[in-house]
Amino acid sequence: MFQNQRALCCLLCALTGITIHSTFAFTSSFEPRNNMHIKKSNHPTKLYMSSFFADATPPKETAAAVQRDGNGNAITVGQKVAIVPHNSIKAYHVPKSSYGSFDSTTKQFVPQDEANKTRKTSCLLLPEGLQGEVITVHDTNAADRPQPVLVKFGADDEERSDGYSLPSAFSMHLSANEIMVVV
Repeated sequence: MFQNQRALCCLLCALTGITIHSTFAFTSSFEPRNNMHIKKSNHPTKLYMSSFFADATPPKETAAAVQRDGNGNAITVGQKVAIVPHNSIKAYHVPKSSYGSFDSTTKQFVPQDEANKTRKTSCLLLPEGLQGEVITVHDTNAADRPQPVLVKFGADDEERSDGYSLPSAFSMHLSANEIMVVV
């Protein structure tokens, strides 16, 4: 019964830098709160678990990281964003029927050529100016997210102002430097 208590005490002492000579004397000196004694001890040291953490400093309050596009505009949930020029972003997690690219002049979807199918071409190449809606913006201070902005790109049944005809709807995590806010 005392093996788990001793192991816990040794771990806590190692973390706090307390040196103990006898784990039995140390474990037998613990008392629950509200002076409800489980085991009487004549040991002079009475130690409560809360005393280990009494001097612990509270976590620093940091403001949530605001994601900004290349123009300095804050990216928030519900905004329309577009893919920035000179980015070659590939979406690999779309249905196979959506593999391909877009014609730059007509903005029509061009399906993948089945004869030259490779891993490099088994994706949807997102064109510059393709617009989507921001679904989530993660706080990069709270979690390490290289692509903190979740954007949903809708299908053709929705009214699109960018002129592209998407084969299917999909969502994709993007970084702030890959998108710009559409004003």
